[in-house]
Amino acid sequence: MAGHPARQLARMTADAAGELRGYTDPADPIPWELTEDDHRAILPLLHHAIADLAVCIDGIAQATAGEHARQQLTEGIGRLLSGCTHLSAASTALSAPGAEPEAEPVITTQPAYLSAADFPAAMTAGMLQAAIPPAHARAGSPRPGSSPPR
Repeated sequence: MAGHPARQLARMTADAAGELRGYTDPADPIPWELTEDDHRAILPLLHHAIADLAVCIDGIAQATAGEHARQQLTEGIGRLLSGCTHLSAASTALSAPGAEPEAEPVITTQPAYLSAADFPAAMTAGMLQAAIPPAHARAGSPRPGSSPPR
């Protein structure tokens, strides 16, 4: 395997963006035209994809040792999220003229359960156990010491 799996996922993401660009380019002769309904359906998906990519970049920024590089990544994240706000507003305007746009997405960080620094090291039982969130963090599981839902 050449490199971390995240590299392949990033490459696939870039390829998908390039493919989508071809379908959305009004100057590119394609066999069909996107409709307003297509635009309304695509914009929220792009909004969420960009917000998710901003979270990915935030993870890279947190692991970046260079202060200048980390600052540049953080500024880039802010611009992506600002763009998400505009996408959301445009999507709302297309769906319901005069409606209020959604709130700006917020980057939330999650603690890393496994480090990729030594990937692909052999997975030990301890490492696998560390990767599993505590039972109370899983959806639908009550917290320890809490009473069951009524």
